[in-house]
Amino acid sequence: MRVADEGHARADSADGTDGTDADEARAFEVGMAAGLDPQEETGRTGESAVTHISSPWNHRLCTTCRHSFRRGDPVHLGDDVAHLDPALECAGSTSADPTSTSAAAPTGSSESAAFAAGVLATWPPVDGVPVVPLGTGDWQVADPVVHGARPPRCLYCAHTFRTGEHVVLCPCAPDRPVCGAAVHRDPAAGLVCWESWRPEGRLAVCPVKLVAVQE
Repeated sequence: MRVADEGHARADSADGTDGTDADEARAFEVGMAAGLDPQEETGRTGESAVTHISSPWNHRLCTTCRHSFRRGDPVHLGDDVAHLDPALECAGSTSADPTSTSAAAPTGSSESAAFAAGVLATWPPVDGVPVVPLGTGDWQVADPVVHGARPPRCLYCAHTFRTGEHVVLCPCAPDRPVCGAAVHRDPAAGLVCWESWRPEGRLAVCPVKLVAVQE
């Protein structure tokens, strides 16, 4: 590194610059190297953390609400990991202030629903594949009482379904669903599973029965 620094210094004096540009260039190079180098988790603050792709609990199920942990989920780290999202049932048991009435708007709130509808209208799925929002009463939504240890999951990302999320039901026959298998199709929530899985919007083999789909 010393040799490299001396080389930079000689270059600065040769071209007549004051060294400011060279310092900024070196700072950029250091930042780029740090960004490309795998780093230890930095989202942790005491007993709280933000879920990253490499978090050990990513994709695991919360023992309270039975929803999977996703990238970006704030969590409480104690004897077990639990969601800190007020929209999920486990938030109250781990909140720093259980008496607080402030809470983030849940996925199914009117504001979120309106935003999701606007995105859907701007970016409709290929071939007009029907997209439906999931309500609290829909059986696809993870429920610890109903599903126990095995709640339904998206066929692509393998995460559980949350209230208010938009999905494609029965990917083989979305126009006339014959089963409840589902795939996320909610770009407003960052879930573009349907396009990532089937960009052309059609399946050749049923992922449930593993048989050829009849045209």
